[in-house]
Amino acid sequence: MRVFNARGQPEYRDFKQGEQLPDGYSVQPFFPGYKFENGISTYWGEEVGEGGYVYAEPGIWTNVALLDIASMHPSSMVAENLFGPYTEQFHDIMNIRLLVKHKKFDEAKKLFDGKLARYLDDPKQAKALSGALKIAINSVYGLTSAKFENPFRDPRNVDNIVAKRGALFMVNLKHAVQERGYSVAHIKTDSIKIPNASKDIIDFVMAYGKEYGYTFEHEATYEKMCLVNNAVYIAKYLPSDICQKVMGYVPSACADAEQSHPEDNGWTATGAQFAVPYVFKTLFTHQDIEFKDLCETKSVNSSMYLDMGDGSEYKFVGKVGSFCPMKVGYGGTLYRHKTEKQLERKVDKNGNPLSEWASVAGAQGWYWAETEDVVENGLQDKIDDGYFRKQVDEAKSSIAEYGDVERFLSDDPYGPSLKDVY
Repeated sequence: MRVFNARGQPEYRDFKQGEQLPDGYSVQPFFPGYKFENGISTYWGEEVGEGGYVYAEPGIWTNVALLDIASMHPSSMVAENLFGPYTEQFHDIMNIRLLVKHKKFDEAKKLFDGKLARYLDDPKQAKALSGALKIAINSVYGLTSAKFENPFRDPRNVDNIVAKRGALFMVNLKHAVQERGYSVAHIKTDSIKIPNASKDIIDFVMAYGKEYGYTFEHEATYEKMCLVNNAVYIAKYLPSDICQKVMGYVPSACADAEQSHPEDNGWTATGAQFAVPYVFKTLFTHQDIEFKDLCETKSVNSSMYLDMGDGSEYKFVGKVGSFCPMKVGYGGTLYRHKTEKQLERKVDKNGNPLSEWASVAGAQGWYWAETEDVVENGLQDKIDDGYFRKQVDEAKSSIAEYGDVERFLSDDPYGPSLKDVY
């Protein structure tokens, strides 16, 4: 058992049998001051939310360490001994999955009484096993917070203790990192991004996590990153040779980027804005634009129709379709049919009858043709790339809110770089 002080912070030592702990101390992680009232959770003076904890300081950051918890929710279940005497079996399943993921097959064969060893000699079967175990593990987590009765549900668990434990831990971690003089750029459920991260702060986070039963993995270090909001950012990985010199190892994502996606020139996009192929290639990787990059997938809950503006009936498309933005005269307006629920009010706020039609999200102001029709009729040269250039301009404007766009997009590291030191 580990010791935690009255602030709920780890003392980094084991409990000594028979010792008298000071008032307020505990041998289990706890979160003093946490409240759950009227369906709202608060901790450290902020609302935590009922899902994973999210925190963001938008801006341009450099030398950003991305540290990720391996199997956060399953680790929370194990740490809380959620299934009593069966928790250890669940722990074995979780460990086998992680060992297989990291290709440590010999270690994995020893767990769960060797029952799954026969699937670990063939890499393809091992990969399939890892996927199957992940589904089972995630399903168990879902069932712990389900509203219906099931063997994994405890009726006392009114606050989804599994997700909440991880969220409260991440709040603690944020403050612990900040107290050591580092910024925290971003937290997203089970990961933290720390700008200008030293090996000391990385080691601290990993040690801090272990006190609560969490194992952090150093997934990547970004040479530079522009964080736009809670969910959208563009970043460039620090080269592997620099990672090796600085830390003595190469984070997995940095290595994968160079080995599996060298064409991306080290860039990675999270969230829709920067991940649009035309935007990503134009601003960051400078790859050639292909026809598929000029196609957009649109989807609705009801049904989509194309109005070609020639007096003919609307052309039914379906709920999902692939389209190209077209020059005037070569495409039509893309509409969606409103659902019954949307039409319940009958009239708009001005008392006018509601139209049963509305523009598809992101399609208004442009003309569209189905991708297959563009190909079949040889209309590739009639595609209006202004639609995509507008997205490029909007992406640049988002970066410009936080700094020099051209400098960020260049090979310049944007600020003091580990490249300058090594």
